[in-house]
This record gives sequence, C-alpha cells and structure tokens, in this order.
Amino acid sequence: MEYRELSKQLCAVFNLKGITSKCFVHRVECLLVGLTFVKVPNLDYKLFFSIYPLWRPTLKSCIDVPLLLQPLVDDNGLDIYLSDSTNIIDRCCTQFPLLSESNTAADFVRVLYEIIATDKSMQTNFILQMKIYELIYGVALYLNNIDIVQDVYIQISNQISNWDTKIFNYWYGDKDTTLSKLLEYEANKRKIVKNVDHNAYDPKVIKLPACKFLEHHETDR
Repeated sequence: MEYRELSKQLCAVFNLKGITSKCFVHRVECLLVGLTFVKVPNLDYKLFFSIYPLWRPTLKSCIDVPLLLQPLVDDNGLDIYLSDSTNIIDRCCTQFPLLSESNTAADFVRVLYEIIATDKSMQTNFILQMKIYELIYGVALYLNNIDIVQDVYIQISNQISNWDTKIFNYWYGDKDTTLSKLLEYEANKRKIVKNVDHNAYDPKVIKLPACKFLEHHETDR
C-alpha cells in the first residue's frame, strides 16, 4: 500500500494528524505520540512508533530528535517494509499499546520500562536507555509524580558507572554533573512546564488531536 493512503488510514484509526509530511501524532499532555514513516534508500518505507517530548526549548528541537523510535516488525521480529506487509493496522494495535488514547500514566511508564528490559537494541546501547529514562523522568515531573522521578534517578545512578565514560561525556557531559542535575526536581519541573506551555501554542501543535492520561483509581489495581 502506498504510504500516503496508509497514513490516512492510520490517522483515522489512531486519531493522529501530520506534524510533518512523514510524522503523524496526537498530543498526550507533555508529549507527541504517534507514527513516523522512514524511507530506506532504494527501498520502501518502514513504520516506527515514535514519542517526542514537548519540553525542549523549541518545537523544532522537540521533533528533530524523538526520545523513542520503535520499528514495526514481522512475526520473526524483523523490521517490516510496508509494501511487503499486510495487517499493518492490526500489528500497530498489538505492538504499540501506547498509541491508544486510553492509558494511565502508570501504564505508560510501565510499558516504557518494559521496552528497556526487553528490547534487544536497548541492552547494548545505554544512549537509547537514557532517552527512555529522560522520557519517563519528564512525564513524571510534569505530572508531579516524585516517586517515579526518584525511581528514574535510582535506575540511572545504579547503572551509570558501567557505561562507557567517553561515549556518555559526548552525549550528556560529566556523569556526576548529570546525576546532580537530575536531583534538581523543582527547577527541572519549572523548565519542563514552561517549555510545554510555550510549545503547546505553536500552530502545528494547536491543531493536533489531544488527550490526557487517564486517572488511576485504587479500584483499577
């Protein structure tokens, strides 16, 4: 199926709208969540589940670098080329539960931690892990869930000494400085809320479908 036709179907099913010509998302509070088409040179498109933060200083910086890109895969775990595959929408429903507009924040965080634990590409790449930790940390701060924020800090601090220092420094700077900055909860929350509020008024974001995390009730457990 041609990607433009497929994108229309995916937008209808998952309530998405284009923010670029290849990226279709809805807003979930402080995030943009959706699907991104990536053209492989001399081949067809692949489809990726994608999450972009809204807490970077500009919308461009938010959508230039996603915090999560997960490829749609076949029954053998191999990336799918769209022209060779059927049941794309069913596969998206099965593989990408966070595409749904009916997740609690707790569900969202649980699935992200599961990705870190089970995705083979994550096991050998702490930069990919750090992106998801940043995602969980940002959402938790935005929602003022300090328990989850503290848990992210503990997860990173328990592992950071095992991560290659040169590579870490290239991406994030000094390890000790990074850890100390993670503890600046109030300052980090103010910055996140300010940037999300700013980016939410961008014309491209205003037109997007929007939803909130569902409330988590004691009876849900």
